[in-house]
Amino acid sequence: MATVETSTPSKVFPNIKRRVREFSLISRDPVLFLSLLIAGIIIFLFVIYPIFRTVSRGFFNNEGVWDLTYFARYFDNYYGPGLRRAFADTMTMGLLTAIFGTLVGFIFAYATVRCNIPGKNLVHWLALLPTVSPPFALALSLILLFGRNGLITKKVLGITFVQGMNDIYGMDGLVLVQTITFFSVAYLILRAMLERLNPAMEEAAASLGASRMHIFRTVTLPLLIPGIAGSFLLLFVESLADLGNPLFIAGNKTVLSAQIFLAVIGEYDYQKASALSFVLIIPTLVLFLVQRYYVNRRSYISITGKPATSQITEKDPIIRWGTNILAYLICIFIVLLYATIVYGSFSFTWGVDFTPTLRHWNLTLTRGVEAILDTTFLSALATPFAALLGMVIAWLVVRKNFSGKEALDFSSNLGGAIPGTILGIGFILAFNKPPLAIAVAIYALLALFFAQVVGKNTSERLIILILGTAAGVLISKLELAMVYYVVGGLFILLGAVLFAANRKIAPALVVMLAGLYTMSANWANQIAKPIGDYSRTMERGFLSNAIFQFADYIRALLQPTPALLALGLFILGVVFLTSLNNRPARLVAGIIGLLVPCALMFTGVPFALVGGAYIIMAAYIVRSLPASVRAGVASLQQIDPSIEEASNSLGADAQYTFRKVTLPLILPALLAGLIFSFTRHMTSLSAIIFLVNAKWRIVTASILSEWEQGGVSIAAAYSTVIIVLVLIAIFVLNIITRKLFRGRGGIDISQGM
Repeated sequence: MATVETSTPSKVFPNIKRRVREFSLISRDPVLFLSLLIAGIIIFLFVIYPIFRTVSRGFFNNEGVWDLTYFARYFDNYYGPGLRRAFADTMTMGLLTAIFGTLVGFIFAYATVRCNIPGKNLVHWLALLPTVSPPFALALSLILLFGRNGLITKKVLGITFVQGMNDIYGMDGLVLVQTITFFSVAYLILRAMLERLNPAMEEAAASLGASRMHIFRTVTLPLLIPGIAGSFLLLFVESLADLGNPLFIAGNKTVLSAQIFLAVIGEYDYQKASALSFVLIIPTLVLFLVQRYYVNRRSYISITGKPATSQITEKDPIIRWGTNILAYLICIFIVLLYATIVYGSFSFTWGVDFTPTLRHWNLTLTRGVEAILDTTFLSALATPFAALLGMVIAWLVVRKNFSGKEALDFSSNLGGAIPGTILGIGFILAFNKPPLAIAVAIYALLALFFAQVVGKNTSERLIILILGTAAGVLISKLELAMVYYVVGGLFILLGAVLFAANRKIAPALVVMLAGLYTMSANWANQIAKPIGDYSRTMERGFLSNAIFQFADYIRALLQPTPALLALGLFILGVVFLTSLNNRPARLVAGIIGLLVPCALMFTGVPFALVGGAYIIMAAYIVRSLPASVRAGVASLQQIDPSIEEASNSLGADAQYTFRKVTLPLILPALLAGLIFSFTRHMTSLSAIIFLVNAKWRIVTASILSEWEQGGVSIAAAYSTVIIVLVLIAIFVLNIITRKLFRGRGGIDISQGM
């Protein structure tokens, strides 16, 4: 016993001392500390906490009593067979989608890299086309072609639908549409790996007389196994997380994501939905961890950090043309699917009367303009935040060493791995009426950090912490309008203090404008009302609806949630107040800089986001964050850190180095993250289906609604609009990229995968 008692502290205390020393070093770097703090808060608030609320809700009934009823049903003779069959169907769908999607992705990758397929650029963009369309657009197209009133089944072949015959609904149709929807992911991964394979090993095998098939089987394929395994597992996870396609085309096959959706929308039973989510989250997390394991092992493969200067060309005509023909056939099928969507949007009544008409487009651009504009507005607003946050996290993961780095990397990717339905339920449970303890804990972390970096000694820190918090709590008890006026005016005063202390106009002006923006929350209705009134005087149509929506966007921009505004003002305060050397100015500025976010943080119900625009934006950011992080990590790993070290050795601080050195180098990855983030936002459904309301409408939800009401052609028109808008955004970003990086190559959009 004595040995145990003496040895245990010897192991524990050094770890504690090391962590304390590490924390002390981090606290001396305000940029690193602030980045870790903000990234950690956002991930906890919008990823970890919602997932926890979803999972835990399945174990408690509406009265808060421990209840395992829905888990016990898996072993019940009445409910059990159906539940177990749904789980089996879900796993079967994921397995088949992963197999066929990875195979199709490999065919396209091999054709474009090794087979010199004619029209390679066109084939490449056709392979990426499914990524820019709504998740169920291809399911809709498949139904239009091969459904009960399908163009081919009924119009061309004259087949009369019989149950069990010629039926596109079910596992076959679901796997087919899932394969076409997700194979682009495998294609980008495998294409990037093939381009980076060192050809020396294959050339050596060929010089020894090995046949091309033998080389492929013994050299090329083993080198690609981690990429193939990673693609397989990623497609498995993506398929399990999908909601749109199963709702459209699953037929009598019920998968867990659809069951979760129906439990909320149809039964309003959150305990049941949470219990189903817990069942779905287990295989999803396991596969996600396995996928990360294979991705992290890619470094052992014989690859270069950039595309190989020379590529081995497939010489065997059977393999080359066989691969190319398969790729062409799939391309033709993809073109047929998308052409059907466009054609369907102009058909009078699909399956009955194919006469061309514009009535569906008239309805889409009048009645549906609100959903189109809302989706575009929220997606455009969320995209830069997702991309910037992803770059910051990537910078922390690649360039910094600290305890918990692996946890930060893992949790930042968790939002994309967890099915969107689980996150959507979690957002409702977490932000409908969040507990005050969460806001108190977040404020405590922010306040302690603020006092640490602004105050120069213990007495200053205590003064800032106590007076700032006390004044902020008192101000938070005022009416909301008065709170905005008071804290906005104080932030303007803070700008004046900064100018008086440093005689620098730029920081002072930024702070003053932030204060004016805070006060403008009270003027939002006065600014927006004349615009809304003017729209009502116009003839009802696209333009009047668009102007009316513009008034709502002004309100949303000028009236952010107080707690989220507090986070933004806190960041500004930290950035501009750490350089103050005058003690009286530092104390006054520190108190003002802390009381403002404190007052806003505790105004009303903190983080009560349900029903507004910002919860939809948060869902968008969480879902697209992994793509931005992966793009940033891939870019930073190819940049020599000695460049940043040279900047620091010349006397530049971390903030200046990141802004002037690191950020320009990772700008291509940032733009790649922007492209993928915007695409994912515009086509998202599962994560936001529970968050839309009459005020904030989303196109993908409108497509689902129209489909359920029999508006097939209107749904096709909506889908076409989304595809066009996304393609326009990609085109504009590519033009920007060419101008910014003329002569330096373009963006490797595979970085975002």
